[in-house]
This record gives sequence, C-alpha cells and structure tokens, in this order.
Amino acid sequence: MGKPTERSITTDQEFSKLELLLVQTANDATKCLKILKRNLGKYDGRHGLHFRSTCQHWMRNDIRVAKDTTTDLRYVAKRIKRSKSPTKSELNAARISTNASADAMNDLKQSGRIFDQNNGVPGGVTGIIDNILGGDDDSQKESKGGLFFGSSDDKQKKECKAKRSWFGNRKTGQNGIITVEYVVRSTLRDSFRGFSALKQQISATESALSPTIAMRAKEAVVDVASKLVGDSNPSPTHRNTKSVSM
Repeated sequence: MGKPTERSITTDQEFSKLELLLVQTANDATKCLKILKRNLGKYDGRHGLHFRSTCQHWMRNDIRVAKDTTTDLRYVAKRIKRSKSPTKSELNAARISTNASADAMNDLKQSGRIFDQNNGVPGGVTGIIDNILGGDDDSQKESKGGLFFGSSDDKQKKECKAKRSWFGNRKTGQNGIITVEYVVRSTLRDSFRGFSALKQQISATESALSPTIAMRAKEAVVDVASKLVGDSNPSPTHRNTKSVSM
C-alpha cells in the first residue's frame, strides 16, 4: 500500500510545478508582447508610418490572439490549483494551451514577414533565403527545437544583445534595411524565455501520472477477476443441496 501513496505524492508535486510554470510562462509572454508593441511603435516612428499604415496596426490582431492564449495558460493553472487530485484531463489542457500559445507567438514572425512583403521592404522573402544560406542564429535555434522550444542561456542572450543593434546588421534585410520581421524575431528572442521548460514539465508530469493510471487499471482488473472467481464457486447451500439429493 506504500508505493501508490508515494506515487500520488510525486504526481501532486509535479502538478504543482506545472501550475507555477504555466503562470510564469504566461507572465513572461505578456511582458514580451508589451515590449513588442513598444518596439513596433518605435519602428513606425522611425519610418514615418501613421494610422493604418503602421506595423503596429497591422499586427494588432495577432498580438491580441497571442495575449488571449496567455489567459488560457493561467486558466489551466487555476484549474490545476483548484483540483484536489488533478488528472490526465488537466494535463491535456496544459499541453493544448501550451501548443496554442507557442503557435500564436510563432505567427507573429510570419505576420511581420507579410507586412514587409506587402510594403516592399527588402528582406521578407530574400531574408529567409539569406538566413538559410548564411546560418541565421534564429534558424540554428529552431533546428535544435524551435525558437521557443530550444534551450536558452541568459549569458548568451546578453552577449548577443550587446553585439546586435537594429541598424547595420546583415540579418535586418538587404543593404542593412530594418524589417518588421526582424524586429519581431529579435524581440521574442531577447525578451521571452520560451516554452521549453513548460513542455519538459508537462512530460515530467505525464511520467509521474502514468504509474498511477497503470496502478488503477491493474486494481480494476484484479477486482473484476475476483468477482468472476467468486461467481464461479458454488455456495455452501448449493453444495449441501446437491449432496442430499444424491
């Protein structure tokens, strides 16, 4: 009886960690989106863009969608906290909301790229080709698990931040022209830690939960087998009746 109890404690601990990481990731993403809006505003100001012609106006819906997904992350965290015994249902909800949030954050880069293409800014399509041939830092991160799922190092981020600027960088587009896509990518890279830790915790929670599920299934099988054996054995009354008749 001791092992199931130990597994139950481990499972609860993993769910508690998952709850904290859901909230932390949501907070980090929200802060990053605020910084992104500010950086897009700076881009618009430097390029003399106004009203509906601004990249900030263009990306407002995509930013809103990304922000909404952070609300979903917090909701799942509250759901886990309120549950006395979280199950696979909460785990699946955490995985779905995490994937949705990651997709929404990645869509921001595509939205920036489309803005560049629509406004004839060099670096939209050519920037992609240059990144593939030139070995872009972002593409290297994505090959290791994605810009949001790969490992991140704070020291490396600070070094990269010190070396890079929005002007005179070969990855900003042709002839050093700044692109909205680059503004988005650099902001997400420097201001958001990503989803790798959260995804790892989801896997850890799933591993802790699996023995519990297996144990319950085993107990159910044993219970059914016991009932079947009990039903197959004749009762003492039936035996006595049979012996008297003989």
